[in-house]
Amino acid sequence: MSRRRSNIRLLIFVVGLILAFSLLLSRAYYLQITTASEYRTRATEQAVDTYDVTGRRGVIYDRDGGELAVSIRTATIWADPQRVEDPEGAALALAPVLGMDPEVVEQRLNSDKRFVYLGRKLDPSVWERVRDLEIRGLGMRPEEKRIYPRGTLASHVLGYVGTDNVGLSGIESQYDDALSGAEGKRGVLRDASSRSLALLFDQEARHGDSLILTLDKDIQFESEQILKRLVEEFSAQRAAALVLDPETGEILAMANAPGFDANEFGDTPPEIRRNRTVTDQFEPGSTFKMVTVAAALEAGLVTPETSYTLPSEITVYDRTIHEAHHDVPDERQMSVTQILAESSNVGAVTLGMEVGKERLIRTIRRFGFTEPLDLGFPGEVGGMMPPEDEWSGTTITNIPMGQGISVTAIQMASAYGAIANDGVLIQPHLVIDGNTHPERRVVSERTAGDIRGMLKAAVSQGTGKQARIKGYTVGGKTGTAQKVEEDGSGYSNERFIASFVGMVPIEDPQLVVLVVVDEPTPHYGSIVAAPAFSKIADFALKHLEIAPHSSS
Repeated sequence: MSRRRSNIRLLIFVVGLILAFSLLLSRAYYLQITTASEYRTRATEQAVDTYDVTGRRGVIYDRDGGELAVSIRTATIWADPQRVEDPEGAALALAPVLGMDPEVVEQRLNSDKRFVYLGRKLDPSVWERVRDLEIRGLGMRPEEKRIYPRGTLASHVLGYVGTDNVGLSGIESQYDDALSGAEGKRGVLRDASSRSLALLFDQEARHGDSLILTLDKDIQFESEQILKRLVEEFSAQRAAALVLDPETGEILAMANAPGFDANEFGDTPPEIRRNRTVTDQFEPGSTFKMVTVAAALEAGLVTPETSYTLPSEITVYDRTIHEAHHDVPDERQMSVTQILAESSNVGAVTLGMEVGKERLIRTIRRFGFTEPLDLGFPGEVGGMMPPEDEWSGTTITNIPMGQGISVTAIQMASAYGAIANDGVLIQPHLVIDGNTHPERRVVSERTAGDIRGMLKAAVSQGTGKQARIKGYTVGGKTGTAQKVEEDGSGYSNERFIASFVGMVPIEDPQLVVLVVVDEPTPHYGSIVAAPAFSKIADFALKHLEIAPHSSS
């Protein structure tokens, strides 16, 4: 009986041993065969850090190779909260190094995610100090950071990029695809303390293309400084300026004031960041009278010497138009040249009515005021003119003198550029890319020459005297336009746009310069904008070594 019990116990032991061994084999099979890939994946995830590598964003240069926007290598520090053993202690150690609140760091380290950012686009030396803390679960990824080495210079044109290096405005947005390149991938084997052990693979990123702008950084800087002083001196809301090469359409300067630093764009209100030379419409006032005169010349209705007997005021339907100056005689003889040079409202309306609605509309459209100029710049708008079927009896009195129609600064500069370029408008542009830019004839060569002569008289004898430049003959036109009341009830008697647009040297125009000032005090274009034109043009002429054409 005792022997039988011993055999049973032995059998039970053997069976149990076999079962236990079977279970071990089954578990081993499960771990090594059935779930092996899952565990390998987990091990790889913990030991291998795979991340995207951004291609270096292309550099933006000015026309002479000066760097306006560049990218630098920085360190982005991250954590796997599941591997950080002491979040509170780690946060206390990391906070002073990262320049962060310890509570914020601890909150991130207590996340249930496997990846959190602790700091983005930091100086690489910060990662070196973090690494010396030997905190498990931390890592670093190199990232590009966009910087604008010249601070506020051309910031409205350049725009800026977001944290992820995507262009958000300006040239950075317009040419984002070309500038940004393509991402690569990198895999790094790390130990338990996240130290790099080996580079497993490295798929190189493609760097972005660089851009060369038409801007001249020195003319741009001088224009911005002149506008900044102008806004302060005349207590203006804002100001803008353009410097254009009429023979090529290249924009040498596109300035706005107030300015902002693109490196800290988040600290500036969106309204300040707008490039108002292309995004904002304004009623041009007397600078638009050039278009009315051009329409009359093109129609063969007048010559520069054609004379009119003009009253001091004129009534059309229910509207009476007065001259801007009150000390004019009740009646006077004025040539077409004098009408433009002395900025006669009555003369402009008289010419406009003689030209007529259809011919005036055709001329306005040929100059390109009703459509965007297609720079491709973000937010670019066109001008605004009443639809042809909505012109009232008094519209023909408003538009010839620059009321009731809205334009942009770039449109107005481009229109005067056509006059400077013998009647041919070259598409304005901001990037030198080797492409041929569209051009079209706006007025005849003769009309353009006649208007240049009138604009010369406007500076030498008329309202633009303060635009004169020693050694050069200047042609240009002042503008003083009432702003429409915010409630649309009519024109304000207190808020004005002052402007001046001109060309130099008038014998062979090399530059067109426009200055627009919003709500200055005093508000006259002749007092506010014309002197700013003179300063900007004078600097540009000397900087470009354009020889003087006169001894004036």
